[in-house]
Amino acid sequence: MKFEEKRKSHTLKYHCSFLDLYEDEVVLPNGKITSRVYIEHLGAAAVLPVTVNGDIVLTKQYRYPIGMVSLEVPAGKKDEANEDSKECAIRELEEETSYVSEDIRFVQTIYNCLGYSNEAIDLYIAFDCEYKEDAALADEDEFIERVVYSVDACEEMLNAGEITDVKTALLLQHYLLHYRGGQNEKK
Repeated sequence: MKFEEKRKSHTLKYHCSFLDLYEDEVVLPNGKITSRVYIEHLGAAAVLPVTVNGDIVLTKQYRYPIGMVSLEVPAGKKDEANEDSKECAIRELEEETSYVSEDIRFVQTIYNCLGYSNEAIDLYIAFDCEYKEDAALADEDEFIERVVYSVDACEEMLNAGEITDVKTALLLQHYLLHYRGGQNEKK
């Protein structure tokens, strides 16, 4: 069965600094015509910080679209479409948590809203993170609280449904599956 849809028209409906909203007219595989509304995004990076002591560093911040505080890994959008995602992850780690790491490992790329966005988020784990007193500050429009948890506490929150952010849940699950008990214990 053929699945591909062919673009018939492409209309920019909204533009801002980090996304464009389009409405396209497309021809479906069965020949019918419909519209697709979607977001084009520069992309982002997210990183799970693991301290030298084996604790997990997360952030708490209010998320306006869902009207609540969310527990998340440090993450942020790329400043430019061609920005290296690892550099983005390193920047966000320091800005949002004041931690730094020399051992940052790529996990995978995810598309967390692929029904209406092309946003790709590259996921990383940062090992042996150390607190940096003179770290870069978070953006002026971000109000973030850094929180540090044991791996067991993170697993409990994950299992209890207290961590609902998909990039955070996926990174924690990956860490628990592959690195539980220390970064050198791979299953």
